[in-house]
Amino acid sequence: MKKRFRYTALYALALAFAMNISSCSDFLQVEPTGSVPEEEAYAHVNVVEKLVIGLYKDYRGCKSGRNGLMTNLGNDESQQGNFQLISSGDQAGMDKYNGQLNPTSQQVAAVWNNRWPAVVTAAKVIYAASMTTEDPEKAAQLLGEASFIRGMLMYELSMYWGEIPIIDMNRTEELGLGPQPLKDVWTYIINDFTAATEGLPESYDNQPQRATAGAAWAMLGKAYMSAPEETGLRDFAKADECFKEVIGMNRYEILDNFADLFRYDNPNSKESLFELQFDPKWPNQNSWEFDCGSRACDSWFGQGCYFSGYDFLVPTPFAYQTEEEGGIWEDGDLRKDESLRYEFDYLTDKYTEDGSFEMVTPDLSKTQWTGTTDELEPHIKKFEDYRTDNHSGFGFNNMWNSGKNFSVIRYADVLLSHAECLNELGQTSEAVNIVNNQIRSRAWGGELPADKKWNTGMGKEEFRDKIMDERFRELCFEGWRRIDLLRTDKFIKLVKERNRWAKESGTIQDFHKRYPIPDTEIKTNDAFSTDDQNPGYSK
Repeated sequence: MKKRFRYTALYALALAFAMNISSCSDFLQVEPTGSVPEEEAYAHVNVVEKLVIGLYKDYRGCKSGRNGLMTNLGNDESQQGNFQLISSGDQAGMDKYNGQLNPTSQQVAAVWNNRWPAVVTAAKVIYAASMTTEDPEKAAQLLGEASFIRGMLMYELSMYWGEIPIIDMNRTEELGLGPQPLKDVWTYIINDFTAATEGLPESYDNQPQRATAGAAWAMLGKAYMSAPEETGLRDFAKADECFKEVIGMNRYEILDNFADLFRYDNPNSKESLFELQFDPKWPNQNSWEFDCGSRACDSWFGQGCYFSGYDFLVPTPFAYQTEEEGGIWEDGDLRKDESLRYEFDYLTDKYTEDGSFEMVTPDLSKTQWTGTTDELEPHIKKFEDYRTDNHSGFGFNNMWNSGKNFSVIRYADVLLSHAECLNELGQTSEAVNIVNNQIRSRAWGGELPADKKWNTGMGKEEFRDKIMDERFRELCFEGWRRIDLLRTDKFIKLVKERNRWAKESGTIQDFHKRYPIPDTEIKTNDAFSTDDQNPGYSK
C-alpha cells in the first residue's frame, strides 16, 4: 500500500499556525478533499526543488520582525527599552526573569510557534527528497538543503528549550510528537548537518539564499561545540575538523573594513557563509530597525528617519560602555562605532519657520512619548537601513521597511570558533595568533597596536574569558550571544551582572537557562504532559 501523510497533532498544529487557524481542533474539523500518494507527488526532482525554495522563505520568515529578535532579549548584550518594559505587560519577564516569564508568556509562545511549522515543512521535504528517483546528485543536494534548515531550527529550539520533539516523517509512530531525550535530539541535529555537508555544493550560480557546504561544515562544528555535555556528544576535536574544512575551502575571507559588513549595497560578501536575503519592499523586509531604533527620534523626526524606532531591543550599558566605564569596548576598537549609534542629530526642516533644513538634536524633556532616558542612550546600529530614510531618494521613507540582508554565519565566527577549539585542545598560542592576526587586527584598521595584542603565553582559562569578550565585540546583536552564554555556562552569572533589568529585579535563577514550554503546547498536544514542563515553571 502506498504511504500517505498522517494528520498528526504537531503537524496539524504547524498547519494551523501557518493558516492562522485559532486552534488544532479547528484545523482537525476540516476534512481533506483528497490526497495524492506521496510516491507520485514527489517522484520528480523539480517538484522537490520547489519545496526547498519555499523552505528558505519559511526559514527567513522565522527571523523576520520581532520573532527574529525576541531571543536577543534577556542577554548581557541587549535588553528591551524602558518604555517597552513598563508598557508591554509580560514582555518584561524576558529581561527581568521574574514571574512574568512563565508558560503563558505570549513572547515565548511566539518564538516556539513561529519555528515549528518550518521544522515540519523541512521534515516533509527531507522525506520527499529521499523518495525521488530522478537525478540522484540533485536529490542529494535537496536533501542536504532541507537537512540544513531542519538542523538550524532544531539547534536553536533545543538550545532554548532542551528536550524537544523530533519530527521525522519516517518515524512518526515510533517517536510520537512529544519531547525526546537530549542525546537523541542532538544526534539528529548532528546528523542533519552531516547530511548537509555530504550533499551541498560549495557554491551556486546566482542563488545566494541557498545553503552551501561551507555553511553546513560551520554549523556542524557549532553543533559539536554546543551539544550539552551530558549527551556525550560535545567534541572540540571534531568541531575543529569542521572549521578546518571551511578554512581549507579558500572561498571565504575577512573583509578589510568591518563597516563593509553592514552596508546595504554590499550583500553576500566574501565573509558571509549563509545570508538571509531581505530588501525594503514588502513583504521582503525584516523591519528590525522599527524595533531597534530610537523612540525619541521617531517622536522628533518621524518614521522617515532611518535610525528612529521603538526601543524594543537596545544595548545593555555593558554593551555600549568602554572598559574604563565598566563596559566591553577597548580604546581604539573601530567595531564600537560601527555596531552602535551614539549620536542622534538629524537633518530636518521640521523645526524651522522658513522650512530650511538644519541639524537637530532631540530633546528628551520635550519628547511626547515617555521621557525615559534610554531613548537617547546608544542604540544598535547594525540593522539601520539608509534606504528607508527621507533623504535617501529610494522613496520608502519609513524605517519599518528596513531590510538589509543578514549574515547568519560569518567567516569571522568560524575563525573565532576555530580558535576556541584550539584552546580547548591545548593549542592556546596558535589560537591567540589567529585572533590577533585576523580578528583584532581588522578591529584596529589592519595594524594591531602592541598593547592590544593578546599574549601568546596566556593560559587556557584566561583565553576562555577573553574569547567570550572577543565574540561579544565582533558578533554583538547578531543572534549568537544567548547560545554562547548557554554553551559555556556563563548565562546566569553574566546576565545577572550586565543586563539592567535582570540586575534590578534580582530574580534570575538557574532554571531560567531554558524557556518554559508554552502551556498551549502542553494543553493541545496529547504527546506532552504537565510533567514535560521545564523545571522551575511547573505550578
